[in-house]
Amino acid sequence: MRRLAKHAVCWRNRVGFSCLILLALAQLERLRAQTTPESYPGSTTTNFLDWSTNGPAIFQVFQLSATNSSPTNSALFRLQHRNWVSTNLNFSSFVPDSLSHAVWTNFLAHTNGRELKIWSGHRYPAGYPTNAPVIAWNTNGLMWGMRGLTGLSPCWEPDLGTGHAPITALTRRHGYTRGHGMGLEGFTTNRIGLKVWFLTADNSLVEVKIKQSVVRTRANGNGDYTIVLFDWDLPPSIQSLRVTTFTEIQSKYPFPTQSAVPHPIFMTEQGGRVSSSVFPLVVDVVKGGDSGCPNLLPMPAELVFFGGRSTTGPTPEMQADMDALCRMEKLDPRKYQLQWVDLSKFPSY
Repeated sequence: MRRLAKHAVCWRNRVGFSCLILLALAQLERLRAQTTPESYPGSTTTNFLDWSTNGPAIFQVFQLSATNSSPTNSALFRLQHRNWVSTNLNFSSFVPDSLSHAVWTNFLAHTNGRELKIWSGHRYPAGYPTNAPVIAWNTNGLMWGMRGLTGLSPCWEPDLGTGHAPITALTRRHGYTRGHGMGLEGFTTNRIGLKVWFLTADNSLVEVKIKQSVVRTRANGNGDYTIVLFDWDLPPSIQSLRVTTFTEIQSKYPFPTQSAVPHPIFMTEQGGRVSSSVFPLVVDVVKGGDSGCPNLLPMPAELVFFGGRSTTGPTPEMQADMDALCRMEKLDPRKYQLQWVDLSKFPSY
């Protein structure tokens, strides 16, 4: 009997506790029902105020406001549903004569259905590098058809399929890649004879070899880049890239300072893809091994080089190194100068 009585007390306690939980849940549900948007009168309004400009960008200015009220006007309701007013900027367009407008208009016209893969085929046959790589352009790629595309080397001999430290042709005789991880600072002959391949628009391989090179690693404040000198001039079917500086672009084309405004920048990466910096046409371009991959301004129908990933862009010191490499091989440096894009017609901000 004592055992039965004990079980009866436990049962009553469990039932009582369960009832308390059910009552609490019911009260919580009633409270929630009282504070849902359907249970009280309120309004949210959006009013167009004006137009605004910030550098080359044009915004629509809206005022958003919410007015909430409750029949009970409880303290909990006032806490959860305060009235508020805020101002919101929506990007609309760019100033028509700006560099941003020129790039964005061209970008919109040529990206529909395009892919981020640069190559449709890219393999290393048996016997590489004695046997040349097998490569073809992706003609539906984001950069296809743009001037300077053929100046992006698909591979060179030390690459071995990693895609690290790609070569970018900046003149008919000079190629660019990263400086760090490429050896000791200064002029060096340890790359003489290494093969570099470029690809014409009709998928014909062009092979050159390295004659001289210079490495800059920031050790003496000289920047971070390697310049290699080819053993012969690249043919006209391989277009070296014209250049500008990051500072010049920033004054005309404010990225990434205007993070809410679309400013396309093309960045290749070791896996053979390119990112546009505009969602959804983006891929990861800051992985280990992406250093030295070119950063490119997508001008209308042209790729303009302004630096490598985490490496130094064109400078007078770089041109001086290129001239010195030419003189080592008894070449006239005046024939192999960086070709600078003139952006002076675009306003600065």
